[in-house]
Amino acid sequence: MPMRDWFPVGGKTYAVLGLARSGLATVKWLLARGASVIAIDDNPDSVIKAQKLGAKTPSPIPWDQVSALVQSPGVPLWFPTPHPITQEARENGVPIIGDGDLFRAAHPEARFVGITGTNGKSTTTALVGHILKTCGIDCQVGGNIGTPMLDLPLAETYVLELSSYQLDLSEGLDLHVVGWLNISPDHLDRHGSLENYIAAKKRIFKIQAGAQKAIIGVDDPASEAVWREISAIQSAVPVSVNRNLDGGLYLQEGWLMDGSEPVLHVTLLPTLKGAHNFQNVAVAYGVCKALGLDKMEIAGAIQTFPGLAHRQEWVRTLENIQFINDSKGTNADATAKALATFDKIYWIAGGKAKSDGIESLSSYFPKIVHTFLIGEAQEQFAATLEGNVPYTKSGTMEKAVTESYQLALANGIANSIILLSPACASFDQFQDFEHRGTVFCQLVQSLGEKE
Repeated sequence: MPMRDWFPVGGKTYAVLGLARSGLATVKWLLARGASVIAIDDNPDSVIKAQKLGAKTPSPIPWDQVSALVQSPGVPLWFPTPHPITQEARENGVPIIGDGDLFRAAHPEARFVGITGTNGKSTTTALVGHILKTCGIDCQVGGNIGTPMLDLPLAETYVLELSSYQLDLSEGLDLHVVGWLNISPDHLDRHGSLENYIAAKKRIFKIQAGAQKAIIGVDDPASEAVWREISAIQSAVPVSVNRNLDGGLYLQEGWLMDGSEPVLHVTLLPTLKGAHNFQNVAVAYGVCKALGLDKMEIAGAIQTFPGLAHRQEWVRTLENIQFINDSKGTNADATAKALATFDKIYWIAGGKAKSDGIESLSSYFPKIVHTFLIGEAQEQFAATLEGNVPYTKSGTMEKAVTESYQLALANGIANSIILLSPACASFDQFQDFEHRGTVFCQLVQSLGEKE
């Protein structure tokens, strides 16, 4: 691993910018190891929390004493404009790093797996962790999913979900195996362009360790180009759910094929339905095989995966109507995966709209019986649906759940699906997508109680 002037941390001073979950974890971690911490956040309440932990808040910041600025992923690094503190650090020649850099430097002997892509990261990360644990590997799962890296306990192997924001900040994660799923336009307000977004994602390869291995989905043009580039310089296994591949992983008549060998019948997996999940399974299988696990042990472990909340999660069946929570469908591409999986859909959509809207979902409109719109995006989405799909402007989740259930009951279509897959961010009405999904589940469970 390369030498870093900012590590080890004892006796040094660090500025921590952004004091949400990962930022506060960074403050606690640094203080526990004898560092001094300058805590910075635009929210005064967050600064107070850090001060209570023992952080300082000098003004102006003594940059000549600061070994590194540890920036939280949610704080703008380049676009639309750098945070003023970020710019100050650059002007003063202070390294800007992420919590992942600290974590990796503190665990030089551990084996690291990184998972990225626009969609499917959380499911694939959790699935890899599940496989490893089921096969007896001492591992921990974290990063952009669940536990902040610096809160993870000691382990031999770490499986990390890595967002474009985290990768943009990373100076050197020294990953042993990378799983790359797919690329579609996302976070363009933060990266400035699709090209910049892809460039941030590709940093996952630039910071790999010696025995470099990569498993790369090739079913979108941008990812196929990435595979061609990476396979020219290191071991890179292609993955497709759309076509057969020589020397790769692909689907054939419902089977996951490893070259010419059938490994697992993916269409029978109860918690991993749909082509997008088949891609997740194939990449997770490839990652675990690259880590040295037995093929059949991997296949057996995949079959016991319980699934993730808020990702096409079955909630309840009531009066022959299934309720599906896909609150993690925060953009049109993610929602397309859910719409492709089901039929006879009563769709709950809307929230804080992203730049791509829902025009790209038009090929799925014939599968939708009725749409119930919520949040800030309801007028924009209504304009797209006008003349194509019947819709109701419900406004709130509570009304959408009630109205969709009432209409599904009245229509009496067998095996109907009420699907929450918003194609939007959640921040107009909810704390995050988890909060949105939890509210949906609670409302669904309460249906029929007063009847």
